[in-house]
Amino acid sequence: MATYFHPPFDGSGGIGGPIATYWASSPYMVGPYVMNSYGLIRGLCARAQDDIAGKARKRAEQLALYYLRSQDPTSGFVVCCWGEEPFWGNGLVQQASVVAALWDLHRTWPNPELARAAQKCWQSCLTNASMRTDWQAHNMALRACEALILGIQARGDSKPSPQEKAILHRVGRQVEKAQWRGQTSVAGAIPQGWGDDSLIMPYQGKCLYPLIALARFLDDPLFLDMAMRLAEFIDQNMRISGEGGPLLCGKYSVEGYELDKARRLYRFRRLLPFLEPKLRRLRQSKITHWSLNPWPQWVARGLDTARGFYHLGQASGEPRYGSMASAMVQKALQFQTPLGGLRNTIGFFGENPEENGGLVWQDVAAIPRWNSYAVQFLHELAAGTPVLEPIRPQQAIEDVMALAGNKRLIENVNELYLVDGQGKIIWRIHKGYRWGRPFRPISQWNEGASFAGRRC
Repeated sequence: MATYFHPPFDGSGGIGGPIATYWASSPYMVGPYVMNSYGLIRGLCARAQDDIAGKARKRAEQLALYYLRSQDPTSGFVVCCWGEEPFWGNGLVQQASVVAALWDLHRTWPNPELARAAQKCWQSCLTNASMRTDWQAHNMALRACEALILGIQARGDSKPSPQEKAILHRVGRQVEKAQWRGQTSVAGAIPQGWGDDSLIMPYQGKCLYPLIALARFLDDPLFLDMAMRLAEFIDQNMRISGEGGPLLCGKYSVEGYELDKARRLYRFRRLLPFLEPKLRRLRQSKITHWSLNPWPQWVARGLDTARGFYHLGQASGEPRYGSMASAMVQKALQFQTPLGGLRNTIGFFGENPEENGGLVWQDVAAIPRWNSYAVQFLHELAAGTPVLEPIRPQQAIEDVMALAGNKRLIENVNELYLVDGQGKIIWRIHKGYRWGRPFRPISQWNEGASFAGRRC
C-alpha cells in the first residue's frame, strides 16, 4: 500500500493506484481515492491497546489528513478522484466510509477536528439529494448504519437520539423485508437493492458486519439471525479453488417469464411512490430461476467477508464461523505478491481463465482498495501483538506475471506496467502520479467491469 502513497508520501496525500472493481476497471485514473485509506485507518484504530509508542495513532492521523484536506467546506462531502467508477463522484458508501473512519479514529484517540469533519459529512449523507437513491442499496445503507453507530459511540453516548434510532430501525426493517427466506435456493441472500434483484457475492459479504453491529448496538437478536442466514448462503455458494480454502465467487442473475415487463412497470414507482412495495413484489413474483456465474473469484476483496464471518463467530459463539474466516485468510495469503499486496481475482471478466486464454491484468494486480480492507482485518487479527512499522519493499524486488495474449504485468516499487508479447509497453503507472500513461489507442484498451460483456 505504501508504494501508492501520493506526495508528501506520508499518507496525508492519499493513496492512489489502479481501479478494478465489480463495476469498472482502469489503469489510467489512478489518483488518490478515499476508500484506499479507509481500511488502514480502521485497522490502526483496532490496535490502540497495542500502541505503546504511538505509532498506530500517528499513522492513522496522517491518513485522515487526506480526508480533511479533501472535504468541501460547503457541502461537507469528501471529494476525490472517483467513486465506484472512473469519473463518477462518490456515493453513499464512500461518504459513509469516510464518516466511519473519522468517527472510529475520534472514538479511539479523541480529536475534535475529526469529529466536526465527520459530523458535517454525515449530515450531507442524510440531506443531499444525490444520496437519497443510494439508501435503496442495502449494502450502502448498512455501511451508513455502521458509521452512525461509531459516531454515537464516539460521543460517549450509549443511546441514539430519536432521529438516529429511527434511521437504524428503518434500515434494519428495510433489509429484513428484502432478505430472501423460505425454500428458495437463495434463502438468506440480500438483493443488491429495491430495484435490483441480482445477488453479487462480494456485496453479500459486505452486509455481514453491519448486521452484527446492529445486533450488538440495538441488542436485537433479529439482526444476528439475519447475519447467520446470510452467512449460510455465502458459505454454501463459495467456490472452492484448489486446496487451502475458499474464494468468494461471482454473482446470481435472475430469469423469468414476463420479468422484463414487470421491471418496466416497476419504473412507475418514481411517479407513484406508494405503489413501490406492490410493484416490487410483482417483479419478484416473476422470478423463476437463479443463474450463478462463479466467476470472478475474489481474492483480496474476500477478506471483507472473512471479517464478517470472524465477528459473527464472536457474536454467535459458534466457532465454525471463525474457522471459515481463517480458511479464507489462508487462501488469500497464497496470492500475496513479492511486494506484499494481495492479488485481485481469478477470471475478472466473468469467465474461466483456463477456458479463455488465461488471466488479465485486473486479476493479478494488487488493487489498493481491496488491500485496504484486507489490512483492516489483518490488523484486527494481530491485536495483542506489538505495532510494527510497515515493511517497504526493496528497490530490487520485481513481480512479473504472465497473462493471456502473451502479455506480462510487471510491478516494482516505483511503477506498474503492462507489456505485449514483443515487449512493447501498453500502459504504465508511475506510482504517486494521478494519471497512468497509455501507449495504445483507446480502441485497444482492455477495460470494463468484472463480468462478461462489459469490456469497453
